[in-house]
Amino acid sequence: MENTYKKRVRIEVSTSVKGIKTYSCTIEMIDTPAEEVLTESDELVVLLDNRYPAPLMEEKEVKKG
Repeated sequence: MENTYKKRVRIEVSTSVKGIKTYSCTIEMIDTPAEEVLTESDELVVLLDNRYPAPLMEEKEVKKG
């Protein structure tokens, strides 16, 4: 079976029981140099990190106390 796509992006966003969002992402690109795929991946990770930032350590410490 022949692929009909040049680029496939998958993103899974989950929310923990504590309300913390995490993500997993995959980028598949056909007939594309590895450097270009890595650049696309890096840009996607930056976007996702901005959208779903990790909680600050201070916030975690305040909740424990």
